[in-house]
Amino acid sequence: MSRAPGAEASAEPADTVVEARSVGDSNKVKEQHTRSNPQSQSQTQTRSKPKKRPQSSPPRHTSSGHVVAVNAVGVNAAAPAAAATTAAAEPVLDPRFRCKKCAKGSSCWPVHVVTQNLAALRRKRRGRSAVDAKEPWRQLEGLMADGHRPTFKTYTALMTCLGDLGAPSDAQEVLRRMDRAGEAPDVAAYNAAIAAWCVNNRPEEAEALVARMIAASVKPNSATYPEIVGAWARAGQFTRVEAVIARIESEGGIESLGEKVYHAFISGCCDADRPEDAERVLKRWNLEKYDLERIADRKGVISRPVAASYGMVIDHYAREGRMVEARRLLSQMQWDSVAPSIEIFNMLLKGYLLLDNLGAAQDVFRELEGSGTWDMDSLGIRPDAASYTSLIDHWANRGDVELAEKVMAKMELKGVAPDAKAFGALVKAYARARNPEGAEAVLDRMRRYEAPSDAAGKAGGSSGGGRAGDRHGVSVGGGAGGGNTRKGSGHSDNKPLLTPGVVLYTTVVSAFSTVGDMTGARRVMTEMVAARVRPNERTFGHLVWGYGQLGDLAGITQSAQLMIDEGISLRAGGEGRQALVRACRECGLPASHADGMVESLLPRRKGGGGNRWVRSKKTGTQSGGGKSESGADAPAADAPINVGAKPSDTPRSSSEYGSSRSRSRGIAANGGSGGG
Repeated sequence: MSRAPGAEASAEPADTVVEARSVGDSNKVKEQHTRSNPQSQSQTQTRSKPKKRPQSSPPRHTSSGHVVAVNAVGVNAAAPAAAATTAAAEPVLDPRFRCKKCAKGSSCWPVHVVTQNLAALRRKRRGRSAVDAKEPWRQLEGLMADGHRPTFKTYTALMTCLGDLGAPSDAQEVLRRMDRAGEAPDVAAYNAAIAAWCVNNRPEEAEALVARMIAASVKPNSATYPEIVGAWARAGQFTRVEAVIARIESEGGIESLGEKVYHAFISGCCDADRPEDAERVLKRWNLEKYDLERIADRKGVISRPVAASYGMVIDHYAREGRMVEARRLLSQMQWDSVAPSIEIFNMLLKGYLLLDNLGAAQDVFRELEGSGTWDMDSLGIRPDAASYTSLIDHWANRGDVELAEKVMAKMELKGVAPDAKAFGALVKAYARARNPEGAEAVLDRMRRYEAPSDAAGKAGGSSGGGRAGDRHGVSVGGGAGGGNTRKGSGHSDNKPLLTPGVVLYTTVVSAFSTVGDMTGARRVMTEMVAARVRPNERTFGHLVWGYGQLGDLAGITQSAQLMIDEGISLRAGGEGRQALVRACRECGLPASHADGMVESLLPRRKGGGGNRWVRSKKTGTQSGGGKSESGADAPAADAPINVGAKPSDTPRSSSEYGSSRSRSRGIAANGGSGGG
C-alpha cells in the first residue's frame, strides 16, 4: 500500500526536519544580504560559481543510531550500510561451539579449569602419584563435548602432561588434532611436543619433529634445541650433541648458542652420572672468549658460565658425597673469575652433613660468616634460612631437639627469619624424639612470624640444592623485601603470618599416632580442618596406621569413611587403599578385609539402573541393591572403586572429626579403643 509524499515527509526524523529548516533560513539570510549590498553581489558574480547542492545528501547517523539518507523531496530511508556496520561490529560466531565465549574466539571459565587440571595432573605425576594415562584425554574430550573451545594453552598443557605420563606419541597426536580443529600449531605447541619426546629419552623423534616444524614455516626459537641437547647428553651421544650445536649455529646464527644450550648440555651430563664431561663442557664454554672469530660473528656478545653453571656440577658431586671434587670446582670458580652464590655454599654444607662430617660443615658455615678465602661482604653473601635449616634438619634426623633449638635460636639472634622449611625441620625433630606435644607447640610458634615476600621466599626457601616450591602451603605476600619480625615486635598488620600447611599438620598427626595418642591426633585434625587445610592421603595414612598399631578396627573403619567423604581415592593400588591394607595387617587381618571394608563403604548405584545414589539409614553411607545379613544395603556388583561424588571445595566441618557421637561416620573424640 503506497503512501502520499506528504505522509513520507511527515515521517522524517526530527533532526532531518530541523536541518532542512536551518538550510532554508540561511538561504533567506544570504538573499536579503545580497539585495541590500549590490557590491557584494558583483563580487560574488566575479568568483567561480559554487557547485549546486546534490540531489541527495550522503547518509548520516541520527540520534537514534540509524543511518538515514536524505533526498530532494525530504524522504529518508535506512541505508544498506547499516546492516554492514552492524555485521562488522558483531563477531562471527563459530557454530562448532555451544559456548558463546568460545564461539567468539575467547576463553571461558571451564576451559581455564581444564587447563589447570592438566597442570595439576602433571604435578601429581612428578610427585610420584599414580595417574591414569587416559585421564588427560578425558579432560579434553569432556571439554569439547560440552561445546567449549580449547585454547593454545590447553593444548600445550595437554602435551606436557602426556609427555610426563610417558606418552610422547599421544602428545604429537595433539598437534594433528590442532590442525584438524583449524588451530595452526605455533612454536610453543611444537616445543611442548618436542619436549615430550625428549623427556622420554627419544631425541631422534624430536629432531624429526623439528624438521616437520620447519617445513610448516614455523621457526624454532631459543627453547627448541636445549631439550634435544639434554636428551642426547643423557644418552651419552656427544657426537649428536655436537651435530645439534652445529645446526644451531648454521640456522639461528652463532649468537643463538647461549646459556640455555650449554646448561642443557651440562645437566644432561650430570643426569648421565658423567660430571667429568660436564666439567669439560664448562672448560670449552670458558675458552670461547678467546675465539676471535666467534666474537666477531657475535658482534662482541659473548656468553659465559655463571654461578648456576658450576652449581649443577657441584650439586651433583655433593649429592654423591664427592666433596673433594666439589671443593676443587669451587676453587676453579675463583680462578675463572666467577662469583659464587649462597646456593653454592649451601650445597657444600648439605653435602658435608650427609656424610656426618660436622667439622667440615662448620668450616663452611664459618666461611659464610666471613672467615674463609672469599670476601663475603663484597659478594653480599651471608647465611640464609636454608643454611640454618640444613643444620636443624641434620639434628632433627637424629632426634636431638636441644641442638635443633639452639640452631633456631642462633638463627633468630642473627636476624634471619625462619621460614616454613625451618619450622618443618623443627617439627620433625620433636616427632623423632617422640614428643608430639612439642611438635604441636611449634605450630603455635610458627603463627607468630610474618610470611616472607616472594623475593625472600626464593632466597631462603629454595636454596641449598633442594627442589623449589612451597610444599608447606604457607601464605606469601604483603610487600617486598625486609626482614621478618615477630608479631610482638614490629609486626606489620598488612603482612600475612606464616600458617602451617598440610605437610606440617601431617607430621604432627604422625607424631601423635606413633605414640598411640589417637585423641591428640584427632584434635590436630580438628584444628587442621578449622584452619581450612584439607587432609590428604598421607594424613589419613598416619591416622589409620595409629589405629592399626592399637588394634582398633572400629577406628580404622571410621577413618576410611572420612576418607571417602573427603574425596580421597581408594582405588585398588592407590595410596589410600594401601594405607588401609597396612592398618588391617597391623590388626592381624588379611588385605582382603580392607578391600571388603572399602566395598561396603563406597557409594552404590540404586538398583534398577539410573544414576541415583542412595544412603543407608543405618550406617549413613550411600548404598543400593539388596540387603545383607546385617540389614544394611548390599553393595552393587558393578560399583566403581573410586568415590562417586566429587568432594566439596569447602573442607569438612571440624566437628565431623572431633565430635562425640554427633555423626555416626565421624571419629569420636573420646571413643574407640585407641584413645590416648
